[in-house]
Amino acid sequence: MNKPKASEIRHKMLHMTDIEKLQKESGKYVPDIPASSTRIVNSQLELLNNFFFRKQDLYISKHNRFAEYPLHTHQFTELNYMLHGSCQQIVNGHPVTLRQGDLLLIGVGTGHEIKPLGEGDLLINILFNKSIVTVDWLNQVKSNQSPLIQYLFNLALGKSNTNVSIVFNTGTLEEVQAILKKIISEYYSADQYSGTLAVLYLPILFTMLARTFDQTEHAFSEFSGLPLKNQKMIPVLQLIEDHYKDITLAQAADLLGYNKTYLGNLIKRLLGVTFTQLVTRRRLYQARLLLNATDLPISDVAHESGFSNKTHFYKVFKEAFGYLPSEEKKQHLS
Repeated sequence: MNKPKASEIRHKMLHMTDIEKLQKESGKYVPDIPASSTRIVNSQLELLNNFFFRKQDLYISKHNRFAEYPLHTHQFTELNYMLHGSCQQIVNGHPVTLRQGDLLLIGVGTGHEIKPLGEGDLLINILFNKSIVTVDWLNQVKSNQSPLIQYLFNLALGKSNTNVSIVFNTGTLEEVQAILKKIISEYYSADQYSGTLAVLYLPILFTMLARTFDQTEHAFSEFSGLPLKNQKMIPVLQLIEDHYKDITLAQAADLLGYNKTYLGNLIKRLLGVTFTQLVTRRRLYQARLLLNATDLPISDVAHESGFSNKTHFYKVFKEAFGYLPSEEKKQHLS
């Protein structure tokens, strides 16, 4: 077994990285990811998926100390875990203080900046792809009305989740701390299946946090238009998840015992999108995964993702992401 203990991880992380040495000397931010993994959107820095999720759905790193991290957003969801010390952040223009043991969820597209961390401050970035949020898990927690579940439900739908942040004051909650330390320990372990175990612990963490959020008076959240949709949609999502390559509205209606027109109208009313749009979103997610994780030609990526027409694939991909599949593949290969 080669699993590091939490105390060993903390001790190792206190050692300065090369970037931290530069930041400590200059007091200025030094970029820590390639320029090809960032872009400017509406005059604001955005961190892209391609650097973090090429071959994995979970990415964990220590936040570099001694300089302010500029205002930015991400294409992914981020959990900031205050392993030791404290930090100050500005999230959507609001000041947030994280103390030891606290956890901050930062939603897709949510702008935040991080003030300089001191020598003894250790902030851990836990980034995850939306594929970690499975329909099966959502089905088990469907009665939970916590804002965390609302966010994750919308994330699974591929909806735009801007202006979302949740602070969990969990420093004194031993069960939550134990799970967080297991995730970090497994991630940095060289053991077989350690990466898989780290990912499997995340739904446990989410479930515990949803329960904790309802119990604590110190939790804070900010949401903008994120109502939890009718749970009738979960079977629809499950069908799409299982059969996204060839499922049709007529087939879905037949399998679920609905009239085709009624089901189409119900989806549109509850989710604000059509059945076709839901299927296309799932196919596009699969396409991006294949573009980043395989060397398949783009025509094969389109076919394996459920797109029978390459021209149509290029069109919907460009409409969804603002650039072509070839550009996504080029970023993966760079």
